[in-house]
Amino acid sequence: MPPGLTHFLSNSLLLMTLAVPFLFFPLAAWLALRLPVGKLRMAAFALVNLVFALAVCISRGTYGVRLHDVKLYFLFSTLMFALYVVLVGVQYLLLDKKLGSWLPLFFPLIILAVVKYMPGHWTQGFVPAPFSNKVFADFFLGLSYMAFRLTHMVYEIRNGVAPMPDFAEYLSFAFFVPTLSIGPINPYSAFHNSLHKPDRTVTPIGRSWGRILIGLTKYIFLGNLANQLSYDGLLADGLPHHWIDFPIAVAGYTAYLYLNFSGFCDIAIGVSGLLGIHVHENFDRPFSKRNLQEFWAHWHMTLTSYMRDMVFVPLSKALIRRFGPASAPHCIALAIAIVFLLMGIWHGAGWNFVLYGLWHAVGVVIVHYYTLFLKKRLGKQGFQKYRENRVIYHIANAVTLAYFALGLILVCNSMHGLGMIFRTFRPM
Repeated sequence: MPPGLTHFLSNSLLLMTLAVPFLFFPLAAWLALRLPVGKLRMAAFALVNLVFALAVCISRGTYGVRLHDVKLYFLFSTLMFALYVVLVGVQYLLLDKKLGSWLPLFFPLIILAVVKYMPGHWTQGFVPAPFSNKVFADFFLGLSYMAFRLTHMVYEIRNGVAPMPDFAEYLSFAFFVPTLSIGPINPYSAFHNSLHKPDRTVTPIGRSWGRILIGLTKYIFLGNLANQLSYDGLLADGLPHHWIDFPIAVAGYTAYLYLNFSGFCDIAIGVSGLLGIHVHENFDRPFSKRNLQEFWAHWHMTLTSYMRDMVFVPLSKALIRRFGPASAPHCIALAIAIVFLLMGIWHGAGWNFVLYGLWHAVGVVIVHYYTLFLKKRLGKQGFQKYRENRVIYHIANAVTLAYFALGLILVCNSMHGLGMIFRTFRPM
């Protein structure tokens, strides 16, 4: 079977396993939110999110499990989900300032590091033999997004942006089904305001249904078409290829990633909107931006905002205080480099992800220094004319897209996979 068709079928089957929880979740959540405002209403909403989060975990995980092992997988994954809830509950206890200011910020990240980057052979005896093909971290659905949501929640509560929630609202936010698996990393303040100060002008019903339809079109149809021209769809057929196929695969994977990721985010935003819960946008025309700084402000926007609030701003301020205002440009450059290195590591374990972070660190730091150079050389008016020049804009935009697309080679392929791909090209 061609790799592209295999991917289409597996992607469609995965969506079907998620479809049942997603189809019934809005109705159950809507009924819970129709209860009178109070503890019963929030407890019912929390229960709905937990039940359907468990359903998503089980339905997603049973894909690929042999039929006679499904019952055992159901029991094991339920136990793992219970452990997941306990760990998230411990974080709630740590929100008490009396337990120290740093522990609540780092506890979710520590759990993330332990689960995600633990060597596979350490957990081989823990995961039952029938599921040896599944990684230990797979049982903690969306753990990366969970860790970032909960640490940013601490940031918002400490800074008075949002109040301390009760336990039911906390669980509802942590396990909110539409954003559980792959984001967006919605801030707690938006979630809280939507529950307690609902505003249908922010989440109109018609627009929410439209976002779901757009997301499904991107995720199921357009994304799978683009995947036909990606590395797996085009180059992984075991046949020799001409070098012209390489830029086609680079562009194909970039389109696939955008359509797949933004499509799922559209669905999450739309389903949340039906419930009156505002979820922040994750993409805003990123391919129209002229440099990497602007690109990352509009691609995976909730991750960029998180890294800005939690890492870049405090780190750059600390560096400037340490080395003085005169060193501000270099301090900012160092903070940028650290942020993107961390973002690379966050994407996954392996040297390819470290290199991906370094790739973007170098690119954004170059943009930072180049912008400072232009402002100094051209002056305020000259820099404005430079920005308004359409020829320069299109050249800069093309360079930005090419740089980003080439960097994705490191995300979608392991170092071994890269070697296999390049060995498929025949001499011209």
